[in-house]
Amino acid sequence: MVVMTIIVTTMEKGIVMRGYYDEISFDVNTTAKKMHLFLLRSIASYDVTPEQWSVLEGIEANEPISQKEIALWTKKDTPTVNRIVDVLLRKELIVREISTEDRRISLLSLTEKGRKETNELRDIVEVSCEKMFAGVERADLEQFTAILKNISTNIE
Repeated sequence: MVVMTIIVTTMEKGIVMRGYYDEISFDVNTTAKKMHLFLLRSIASYDVTPEQWSVLEGIEANEPISQKEIALWTKKDTPTVNRIVDVLLRKELIVREISTEDRRISLLSLTEKGRKETNELRDIVEVSCEKMFAGVERADLEQFTAILKNISTNIE
């Protein structure tokens, strides 16, 4: 009888904990989607997506930069970055030049138009982030970020 009680109790705790973890995962995913949509709407007048914005920001911070390096910087896979770069080239926000050190490498830089839009977008993104995180203490955000990094490390 004791063994049966332990097995049932353990199973119940497992179900309760799985439900708890499912709820956390659901909440994080739902919030991430809402944040993405909020940012998308905030910058919509520039005809730039949040993904394109992250690439523009990465190029500006590190220019000239290779597509491989921008993929690492933005934590996006190479095919995704290639598609984003193609769009940004068509929009004339960036230019691609061959590296003088290694002709196999293409380097990305902002155009004047891209630099202007990136600066304007930065202000909009900053205001959007202030709205998103209003009422949340910096220490809480730092703790939340540390927790997310820990979870990410656990599942890599």
